[in-house]
Amino acid sequence: MTFTEQIITIAAVVAGTMLTRFLPFILFPANKKTPPLVAFLGKMLPAAVMGMLVVYSLKDTQILSGSHGLPEAIAVALTV
Repeated sequence: MTFTEQIITIAAVVAGTMLTRFLPFILFPANKKTPPLVAFLGKMLPAAVMGMLVVYSLKDTQILSGSHGLPEAIAVALTV
């Protein structure tokens, strides 16, 4: 990668990072009410993401063979 390509890559990463950091403050300033859809998503998405992660991490658990999912059950119990 040439020096120019490195500079362009770094500039693109910096621009993308700044855009994702500053865009919410530009779209939803403090003096305006948050749209109901955004408030709903802010309330519901954390639980939905956690549920999806639990399902994804346990999807290949073999309950009828080996240790019968005991390590996974212990991990879930400790996490809860």
